[in-house]
Amino acid sequence: SKTEAETQHVVYFEDDDDDYDNDQQEDSNNKDFLEQDDAELLGGPRIPYESLFQSVAVGGTFDGMHYGHRKLLTLAISSVNPVNGKLLIGVTADEMLGKKTYASLIPTLQQRMVAVKDFCGRLAPGLKNRIRVTPIDDAYGPPGRRPDDNNNQNDFDALVLSHETLQTGHALNTFRTERLGLSPLKLLCTRRTEVNGMSSTALRRMRNELQDQAET
Repeated sequence: SKTEAETQHVVYFEDDDDDYDNDQQEDSNNKDFLEQDDAELLGGPRIPYESLFQSVAVGGTFDGMHYGHRKLLTLAISSVNPVNGKLLIGVTADEMLGKKTYASLIPTLQQRMVAVKDFCGRLAPGLKNRIRVTPIDDAYGPPGRRPDDNNNQNDFDALVLSHETLQTGHALNTFRTERLGLSPLKLLCTRRTEVNGMSSTALRRMRNELQDQAET
């Protein structure tokens, strides 16, 4: 069960089916206020100015840049203080993806980083110089590293993640407070209300089937 400390650090962003359906046409919801007892809910991505953050992190494989990836990055960018905030985007390194289904169809790290930079550059050109895209090769990435003199300040105050990886966010906060002596991050969590989302695995499966058909 969720602890009171965990729920105090979570903000949920719910999808609207209409928004999802419109975006699915590109992939082959707008946001609603919902009531819930255990967490604060916002109707993002229009986040109140007082709720913006100075140092936001987000991570993922970003294979194919489908709707879920774009939503995650849009929320991350929308969460950054536009005056002087910054965003770190961690892209999972190739060596961590070997056990994924249809791993051979995942673009290389370099290709995925280029796709992330291209999307963010078009979405928020004014934030370009304050967005850093970096490989991650461990479970927590830079927010889970001890501050040092090698440009690792670990001054993050928010982490954007999907509902499927929320437990990793809670584990990171526990690690930060108990092992690193750092403050927990506010977890900005995207959560689908529909059940037919197209995952990266499903998209790779489709690509695999198309390849098989082309070879027969």
